[in-house]
Amino acid sequence: METKVINYQTKFNIYGDYSKYTSKPLKDFIYESNKGKDILFVEDEELRC
Repeated sequence: METKVINYQTKFNIYGDYSKYTSKPLKDFIYESNKGKDILFVEDEELRC
């Protein structure tokens, strides 16, 4: 799915509280995604770009 978002040059925000998840791979994926500009994991709509 990430590839399609990037290929079609769209922005994709995913809203929610991810602090309760302890999975290191998931935390790494969220961190790396948030470094980019296409897919963002945010806590609420006010934080969107």
